[in-house]
Order: sequence, then C-alpha cells, then structure tokens
Amino acid sequence: MTKKTGVFILKLVVMVAVFTFVGIKLAETWHKVGQHPVHIDWHYCAIIPLAFVCIMTTNALTWLWLARRMGDRSPILPLLGAYTFSQMGKYAPGKVLLVLMRIERTHRAGMSRETCLLSTLLENAMYTLSGGLVGSMALVVVARNHPLYLLGCGLLMATLLGLFYPRFFFWIINTALRSMGKTAIPPSRRFKLSHMIYAVVMFLPTWLFGGVALWAAVSCVHHVSILHTVELIGVFALSVSLGMFSLLPGGLGVREAVQALFIAPLVGSPELVVVVVALPRVFQIIVELTLALTGGLINSRLTATLPAPPPETDSTSTQQPIG
Repeated sequence: MTKKTGVFILKLVVMVAVFTFVGIKLAETWHKVGQHPVHIDWHYCAIIPLAFVCIMTTNALTWLWLARRMGDRSPILPLLGAYTFSQMGKYAPGKVLLVLMRIERTHRAGMSRETCLLSTLLENAMYTLSGGLVGSMALVVVARNHPLYLLGCGLLMATLLGLFYPRFFFWIINTALRSMGKTAIPPSRRFKLSHMIYAVVMFLPTWLFGGVALWAAVSCVHHVSILHTVELIGVFALSVSLGMFSLLPGGLGVREAVQALFIAPLVGSPELVVVVVALPRVFQIIVELTLALTGGLINSRLTATLPAPPPETDSTSTQQPIG
C-alpha cells in the first residue's frame, strides 16, 4: 500500500465515521419526534437545499477572491471543486482535515500550499467576523427591552468592529500560524482595511440564504410571515459563528441549540422545534456531500493533466501583496 493510498483510506474512514455518527444522532432525535403527531409541509423543503447550494457557492467564490488577491491564478473550476470537496473535512474535530484536503486538491490545480493555507485561514476569520456582526442583530432583537443586555450587545458589536483594525486582526492570524509551526504573514502581504471590509461584505448573502433556509424549515411545521426572515438571518449567522468556536464536528449541536433558543417562541411546541432545527442540518449534509463528491470528480485526475507547480522558494520580497 502506497502512502497516498493510505491517506485516502484514512480520509474515507474518518468521513464515514463522522457521517455515521451524525446519522445515528439524527435518527435518534427523529424517532423521539415520531412519537408525537407532527405534520410537515414538504413543499417548503425544496427551498432549504437550494439555499444551502447558494451558501456554498457564496463561500467558495469569496474564498477564491481571497486567493486571487494573494496572486493565485490557477484554473477556477478545479479550485471550486477542491473547495466543495474539502468541505467534508469540517466534520472532523478541529477542521484540520478540511485544511489538509483543500491543500492537497488545490495543489493539483497549481495553487501553492502557502496560498491555500492563508486564504483558508482568512476565509474562516472573515466568515466568523461577518457572522458575528450579523448575528448581533438577533441578540439586539431579544435584548431590546433590557437595557443591560442591550449594552452587552453593543459592546460585542464594538469588539467585533475592533477586529477590523488590520494590525490586531493579523496579530490573531499570525498567532494561529505560529501555533501550527508556520511562518507569519509579513506586512507586505497583509490585507488593507478596505479589502477586509469587502471580504466580510461578500459573506452577507450567506446569512441571507441561511435565514431563508430557517424560514422554510419553520414554515414546514408552522405558518410564519416571510418578514420573520429578517430575524432568522441574524439567528442563523449567530448560530454559525458560535458553532465555529466549538470543537464539535461542523458545530453539530451548538448551531441547533442556538437556533432552537430563538425559534421556540415562533412554533411553541418542543417537538416542532426539534423538527425545525433538524431539517436544515439534514439538507445541509446532503448538499455538502453531493457537492463534495462532484468537486472530487472535477479534479480527481488533475495530477495527470496539469504540471506540478514550481517549488515554493520565492523570497518574501518577490511575493505579491495580499492587499
């Protein structure tokens, strides 16, 4: 058995184990709900997977934009395939597998390992920052009648906005890189403030589509006005951002708990709340698995068709700045 084959088998085993664990937990929850009469309007379910396809597309294009800002000019379609393929790795604790899978697949398309690692770190940081800012909307709605809570929400938003200061932002990123034994990003390759704002704004459609997915999930069991989507956009963003800080695969459990907290007043019944938070997770996994397999097929044979990229021996002075 070659080393490459062994790595592939290890990835496959981890992926199967994680999805089996997720499937068992969802089946147990669904069985408990099945003991109570719950009517589901499946017409709204068609909206949920479509929303997650749009979310994946938005995130992939934003990540690609970040890589382009770093000077990468690899073919677009193989890179998008590598992005969707690597999303399976996020269900491994710590998301280390996601990074390894993305580096391996993007390297086939010609992207340097350094660029892939840095763009992925920046994507996750901007993604969390954007979600935190939008998610603060949900907290403000809940705390609007409580001055002390509202003050806390204001302090949270001020802290998140403070992360836009490039020197502080890249200090956090460089600390993460050093902890992984990687070289810190030099000043010549750091984002400008305007580009950081662009990246965070580019993630806004993600929260819009996520809010629509939650509204559709609620509508499956309980009629609610489309105007509730505004509130659910903040709920989705907040749940995703908090899930990013958890060590659980894909934020499993953390997302659902946050969403249940805010959705419970809309549907009332605990059984309905379980259905509402389970439906988006089920469709998300289906969409991510389908796109991952598609992306894997897109660039599975790139090693034989594309030349290997040159050794990464460029000095810092010759590298293209990020901003």
